[in-house]
This record gives sequence, structure tokens and C-alpha cells, in this order.
Amino acid sequence: MKKFKKRFASGVVALTIVGALAACSSDESVDEDAVEPDTDAGGEETDDDVEGDTSTATEGGDLRLAMMSDAVDLDPHGSNDTSSSHVRTNIYERLVNHDENMDLIPELAESFEQVDELTWEFVLREDVTFTDGEPFNGEAVKRTLERVIDPDVASPKAFMYEMIENIEVIDDYTVEITTEYPFAPLAANLAHDGGGMISPKAIEEEENGERNLILSL
Repeated sequence: MKKFKKRFASGVVALTIVGALAACSSDESVDEDAVEPDTDAGGEETDDDVEGDTSTATEGGDLRLAMMSDAVDLDPHGSNDTSSSHVRTNIYERLVNHDENMDLIPELAESFEQVDELTWEFVLREDVTFTDGEPFNGEAVKRTLERVIDPDVASPKAFMYEMIENIEVIDDYTVEITTEYPFAPLAANLAHDGGGMISPKAIEEEENGERNLILSL
């Protein structure tokens, strides 16, 4: 019993000391060496003290991004994995794309519109060539879209374009796409990685075994 009382008394003293130290530490200390922000005559902070000042920023340099896994397929009609899609998006351009607000905007198309429930018209840019030197035109759009929905190609992206019934080249830079049934999201699907345009020459070489789109452009 006496031991208990001694331990209890010791505990009370310890708690009292801790409380006193805590109370002392709650007082705000003033650093005499602290520098006050510069102010102008009106008491406002000057530009030199504005946080995030980018006056010394420089342009150029490399931006490096890390991905969880490597791309496994560079063919836009190939694999449907996320890593490959991220890489291909920076290789192939599409008829339309998304802006920073996720609104659809023209990319390889100069303009586009839904003419009726089943018909879409795309007016193409005339200043584009593929990396192999081939011109981008209506024939390239037709060959690309026919390839992605070709059962023999068996693209895992085909389900996004299987509603397309006909692709008609009106002239070199005007293409009309007809769907089997009303499908309002067609333009959005064409902005997907699977809508990346491929040079007709590259498609032909791939079909003849002269090129491997999985590994190269």
C-alpha cells in the first residue's frame, strides 16, 4: 500500500511538471532575425515577395513521364492496354481530339458535322503528310477505318467502330461516314486511340509482310 502511494505521488509530480512545460511551450516565440516582406509606400507587398514568381523560368528541356508498364503494341488497331494507348496517342493523330475541357475539336479533320441520324461528314486538312511521305487524304481515312473493322484483322478496338456501314470518299478531302444505326458518340470514338490514322502505304506493306505495325511505324 505504501509503495502504491509513493508511485501515485511520483506520478502526480511528473504530470505537474509536464503540464508546466506544455504551458510554457504554447507561448509563441519571436524570431528576432525574421525578415518582414518588403512593402511599398501603401503597405502592399512588392512583386519580389509574391509566391510562385516565375520571372526566372526558362523554356525548353525534357519532360520525362513514368508509366507502370511498357507499351506492348504500337499498332493503333492492336492491343487495348492503357500503356500502349498512352504511347500511340503521341504517335498517331486522329480526325478529332479533345481539348483541355474534354470538348471535341478537329485534328486531322478541318471540320466535321452530323448531317443526319446516320451520316457524318468530315472535311480534311490539306497540309498533312504521313512520316513515310504519303499524303493524308480521304483514301487514308477509308483504308484506316476499313482495317479496324475488318474481321480478318480482328482488332480489339473494332467494337468502337462496328456501327460503321459505309465510308465514302466524296473527294480528296471530304469523307462521308454512314452508320448502321443512329450513333451520336461516333465522333468521340474517333478521338480514341483506335481512331489513329495510318498511311495506306504502311497498311499495304503490313498486309504484304513487309512491315510490322506492332513494332514500328
